[in-house]
Amino acid sequence: MKNIYCRLFNHDFIVKNEITKFVKEYKCLRCGMQLTTSDKGELVPLTDKRREINKVLKNLYNKRRKIKQKAY
Repeated sequence: MKNIYCRLFNHDFIVKNEITKFVKEYKCLRCGMQLTTSDKGELVPLTDKRREINKVLKNLYNKRRKIKQKAY
């Protein structure tokens, strides 16, 4: 029943997790569909493989930010 609303009126996405400034994970409030930003900037389904990639990317991004903050 939830998918019918999304099929008729489109998904209602919110940002679930911000990985970097450009890569984010999204979730539909109505049906629970999860998407992420690909390397080309497109929205793609959030699979286990992409979830793992995002986790590693977030760790690297946070480490680089900490190093840059210490340098200043």
